[in-house]
Amino acid sequence: MHEIKVVLTMDCEPTTATSHPAATGPTNWSGGEDAVLGYLEIAARYGLPVTFFVHPEAAAAQAVMFRDLERNGACLGLHMHPWKYALWRHRGKKYLAHYGGLTSAEQHELLAEASAIWADAIGHRPAYFRPGTFSANDSIFAVLESQGFRGGSCTALGRVIPEMQAIWVGGQPDPHRGHPAFRQARGNLNFANMPLSADFSRVLNGPANRNMYADFRPDVDWPGQYQVSYRTIATNIIKQVRERAPTVPVLSTITHNHYAYRDADDPVTLRCRTMLDEMMAACQAAGMNAKGATLREVADDVLAHPAAEDPFVCEGAIFDLAGERAELRHA
Repeated sequence: MHEIKVVLTMDCEPTTATSHPAATGPTNWSGGEDAVLGYLEIAARYGLPVTFFVHPEAAAAQAVMFRDLERNGACLGLHMHPWKYALWRHRGKKYLAHYGGLTSAEQHELLAEASAIWADAIGHRPAYFRPGTFSANDSIFAVLESQGFRGGSCTALGRVIPEMQAIWVGGQPDPHRGHPAFRQARGNLNFANMPLSADFSRVLNGPANRNMYADFRPDVDWPGQYQVSYRTIATNIIKQVRERAPTVPVLSTITHNHYAYRDADDPVTLRCRTMLDEMMAACQAAGMNAKGATLREVADDVLAHPAAEDPFVCEGAIFDLAGERAELRHA
């Protein structure tokens, strides 16, 4: 394994005026535009494209900008906090929940409705998806496939936020096909999921006893709050990816559109540059060729390979996918 894809992503939230004053998101659309373009400029200095997950409100309000970004190589996907969308579209009377709190039928209805609004703004239906807060339940991948999505970034291993229905204990750390019935297993769907990259060497306790692992995001002050450097994060993640040797090796990052990425002295901007410097240095030290990619290219690679489902294990017997007993062990 000599090449590893680097996928930078940004969740593009609606303004707080559009959703709620206490919500995440830029205070106004101008600030959101500055964050998007500033982040794009930083990424370009490292030769990296960006994947933007765009909430329907942002797609409608900033359609010209996002269409232009897509024409110039960015990948666009649908982002969804159902409760934010509910306040904007339905005055809180429908979908007032986190994504993982929606039934399969509600997910189908919400995605069809929101995708139509998004498509009207961008010019085509979304093919990629990320739920807000990585909130999800076991219906997510089957619903997304049936709605015509071909890929997403829906999982954050180690995240435990029960009140937001975002629980990812165990599961798949590398890009894989989604499972139709269990969100944390590899499956055979024509839907490629790209997990958020994380350093699995140490569980961190976040606010309100929320568990998580350190990741590449510059949003969090990892060195200040958790005494873990971006050098350590990058070195550990790359070492762990090499040990797993996945079919599609990826370094996946996240940030949001309410940070001042056009301010060279803003703490988040400074952390973003440090993160990218340390990531590239760690790749070089490990003999890895870091290649910029979008979620579109990751999905292409995952879906180009046949499904690699987890084997069935029962009472100590492991079976291969053809149903033949392959090996015995204690389950």
